Amino acid sequence: MIERVYLKEYVTFEEVELEFSEVEMEFSKGLIVFTGPSGAGKSVLMRGILSIFGFFDVNAKISEAIVNQDINLEKYGLENDEVIIFRQIKKNKNRYFINNQAVSKKIIRKIADEFIDYLSLREIKEFESENILSVLDNMIGEKDYYVKLEEYKKLFEKFIEKQKELKNLIQAEKSARDRIEFLKYEIDKINSINPKEDEFEELMKIKKDLSKIEKIKEKAYEVEQIFEFENRVYEFLDMIEEDSEFFSTAMNELRVALDKANEKAEFLESVDIEEVLDRLSKLQELIRKFGSIKEAIEYAKEKEEELFKLQNLSFEKENIQKELKDIETKLLELSEYIHQKRVESSKHFIDKLNYFLKKLYMPEAKIEIELSEFNKLGRDKAEIIVNDIDINTISTGEFNRLRVAMLAAKLEYTNEEKSLFLDEIDANLSGEESMSVAEVLKLLSKKYQIFAISHQPQLASLADKHFLVNKKDNKSFVKELSKNERIEEIARIIGGKEKSAKAIEYAKELLKVEND
Repeated sequence: MIERVYLKEYVTFEEVELEFSEVEMEFSKGLIVFTGPSGAGKSVLMRGILSIFGFFDVNAKISEAIVNQDINLEKYGLENDEVIIFRQIKKNKNRYFINNQAVSKKIIRKIADEFIDYLSLREIKEFESENILSVLDNMIGEKDYYVKLEEYKKLFEKFIEKQKELKNLIQAEKSARDRIEFLKYEIDKINSINPKEDEFEELMKIKKDLSKIEKIKEKAYEVEQIFEFENRVYEFLDMIEEDSEFFSTAMNELRVALDKANEKAEFLESVDIEEVLDRLSKLQELIRKFGSIKEAIEYAKEKEEELFKLQNLSFEKENIQKELKDIETKLLELSEYIHQKRVESSKHFIDKLNYFLKKLYMPEAKIEIELSEFNKLGRDKAEIIVNDIDINTISTGEFNRLRVAMLAAKLEYTNEEKSLFLDEIDANLSGEESMSVAEVLKLLSKKYQIFAISHQPQLASLADKHFLVNKKDNKSFVKELSKNERIEEIARIIGGKEKSAKAIEYAKELLKVEND
């Protein structure tokens, strides 16, 4: 709720400071009425207040509002605080702040839309099917209903996901033939080479060894000559009485090394160098294309998996189609249950709505709930029709009174806390009609904070706070009225500038003030 408003150098107002958070108005809720002579600046003032929240362009040098509202500012990238301070400064350009954090006008408006309704704007969203169904759902009040409604919503989400999957499968199936041929070609190209992860390095080593095979054989032959002197070494070691084990071990290790060298030479002589070079060339082609043999193998495996899926699309499509059919059957069952409950609820709601429409001197309305395609709230499409006329074509005054009746009808079923702004909602109404509008707004003010401009005494008399907007020497000002000042102002509204005794008496009667 809005607790304070401040405007400086705004059109014909030098300074405006309004407080709405006194003790008698719980959490700033209540009916706040602005009256005053024509042309004094009431509508200008309301536009100024609304401009703080992004509904209109800022024209004040400084404008500020303190709001006590439970809003999660973090989702807008702002820090949460106990109160929200909206501030705009107009110099060369308009600058917007929330809790001293610079923001855009767009963000200001998004946040304000969570707790402000400006009924002079012809907002149709309240009469959209989703909002009407939400009201009916709140009225049902049965735990089992909400369990099934939540079950439907989750199932519908799954239904949408499966539909997307099916659509993607159908599209994939159309292009699968060419894709399958491409994948087969790619896989066959790699599999025809049949690479092993460390094979390239091993072949490179063989290639290197082949280049020095003759030198290895030559050196091996020269080393073998040492064995002709082996016995002489043993005789020498015996002669000097040294243990010959170390020499024996060394000679055995040398024989093993020579055997390996000879085996390697024999192996290399059996290798077809042309085959090695050809194999290396194929592996190098894979490395150039994929970065490494390992990546080529992984690519082939990945494409084999994709090929398997494409070759099994029909089977997968049939499974999803069956799953969708099962989900649809369950959705039909749940949506039928939801529909019947909403139809029952709509009877109670339309009774309430028509009760308030009658008080507001409006023709009766009816709710039509038709079954349509599946949506996130069921299969229902709800519409309010007034006197068999499309609500888009009724007058602005009737439209606003319909909105007030709608708010009143759902009052006991909503927890929303909002500030409502109404500009002359009781204009051109008789005294009896005006009192009915005032009484409905007074009822709404138990849950809502209502700002209303009025030229009628009935609404002014029921205000929790009554402000006078006046103009003198081309300067506008606003002040909160005391009890006696309210009598004077309401008498002015009744009888004009020259207030008669009867006007004063009627003003006291409206305010339930005893005559002195």
